[in-house]
Amino acid sequence: MDIQTFNQTRQSLNELMSENDDFFKHFGGLDDIVYSDGAIPKKYKELTGLSISVLTRCEECIMYHIQGCIAENASKQEIIEAIKIGVIGGGSITYPSARFAFKTLKDLNVFE
Repeated sequence: MDIQTFNQTRQSLNELMSENDDFFKHFGGLDDIVYSDGAIPKKYKELTGLSISVLTRCEECIMYHIQGCIAENASKQEIIEAIKIGVIGGGSITYPSARFAFKTLKDLNVFE
C-alpha cells in the first residue's frame, strides 16, 4: 500500500471507529497526548514508537512512526538506530519488520 492511501485509509477508519464508540475517540486522544512534546521531546517519542513497532511487528505502526520521525526531523541514522533497537529487542523474528521499515524509508526517498 502506498503512503498516501495508507494515510487516507487510516484516517477514515479512525474516524469511523470514533464515531461508533467513544472508547476509540478517547484512546486516540490519549495517544495524541502521549506522543506530544513533554519532558521527552516528540522526536524521541516517535523514534521510541518506531522501535516498539518493529519489536511488535506492526507494519501499519512502522509506517506511521517513520512518518512521525521524518516530520520531527529525525536523521536517517537516528531512524535506523531506532529500527536496530527494535530488532535487538525482538531478535531475528523482527527482520521482516526491519525490511518493511527500510522499504518504507526507500519509498519516502530517505536514502536519496
